[in-house]
Amino acid sequence: MCGMGRLVAEDAAPPPHKLLGRAIEHSYTVFAHNRLGPSMVVRRPDITAADVAALAGPVHSIPAAAVDRWLPHAVSTWGTAEDLRALLPRVFELLTAGLLATPPEVVFAKVRQADAADWPLEEQAAVDDVVATLWLTTLAQHPATIGIPAGRVLTSLAELGRDLSPYLDDWLLLASSHARGAAPARAHLTDLLRQVDALRRRGLDVASLFWSSHPEEAVRLDRWLSSPLTTGALVG
Repeated sequence: MCGMGRLVAEDAAPPPHKLLGRAIEHSYTVFAHNRLGPSMVVRRPDITAADVAALAGPVHSIPAAAVDRWLPHAVSTWGTAEDLRALLPRVFELLTAGLLATPPEVVFAKVRQADAADWPLEEQAAVDDVVATLWLTTLAQHPATIGIPAGRVLTSLAELGRDLSPYLDDWLLLASSHARGAAPARAHLTDLLRQVDALRRRGLDVASLFWSSHPEEAVRLDRWLSSPLTTGALVG
């Protein structure tokens, strides 16, 4: 988790949701130099000047409805990658508070489409911090405080184009432990296993959990779910 040291320095063992809050506030600082274009490029006839204007003003206070109106079209037909970077902290804040109607898969797909791997290192680190603490916060409570089950958060993170191994490692480590968060992690795992069983009864497989095609990650997840270490965590 790149950059997490600076987030935990003030507190030896803060709960995950506090780390997530710190990560989001830090992202506001890191991305603050980005500004919306003076006139956002819009290639959609259904977007009005009022829709565009609703995204202006202090980033902290942009309404969730305005973000939901824009986000599915961000980067492609409404605004640029730079516009996404300007609004990204607010997107993360609304997503993690459970206030966005836009699916999490779309949120992370847009970050990838905006070429996040080429952003300045400090911005990449800020995204890493939000993603890492979002994942730990999700596992720490069942049902998850953001209203999205861990299995779906995991497959949503695949839209960033990353290897899911570190997140699966976190999940197994927590579920296998005697820590306070072990029970919620196991409950999330049970939910996912039941979901996969239901899919298989319908002739589907783990790949159908993903929003877009991620064959390598689907194989990785399938092997992880069938591993004795993973299934054994449920009886820990």
